[in-house]
Amino acid sequence: MKRFNVPLIVTSALLFVVQNSNACQLHASGFGAFAPYHNTRMPGTLQNLADSFPSINLASRALVTVGSNNSQQVKITVPLSYTNVSLTVESSDNITVLSRRELILSSVSEQYDLGFTTDVPGTHEITVYLNAMNEGSAFTTQQTLIVEAG
Repeated sequence: MKRFNVPLIVTSALLFVVQNSNACQLHASGFGAFAPYHNTRMPGTLQNLADSFPSINLASRALVTVGSNNSQQVKITVPLSYTNVSLTVESSDNITVLSRRELILSSVSEQYDLGFTTDVPGTHEITVYLNAMNEGSAFTTQQTLIVEAG
């Protein structure tokens, strides 16, 4: 009986050590928030990850008057490694988009002026899609503007 328990205990201990030593580098080697250098390594790593993807920066809400021409700034950031970059705008039925609904972009930072008008009072949506290719893989991100028309 004792022979069986010793190999089992040793095997279990080795598996436990191997499993706990494979922590992700973003989790500070498995020590959580109290690891040495945790506060200095984490923000930079996350910022580098965020900078490597295309992004759309658009206000989340807009209060507008029915029938008036309105405008929102859309900031588009696309790293140089992305190709075939396009911007598509879709809206609810009661919103008329005054600016172009489809744009072909280059891999840079650009400002897009999103012009629109609402036909009836209420809550409406405008969604901006950013599509791109990176090394043969498709990438899509979107952001929605909630329009409150009164």
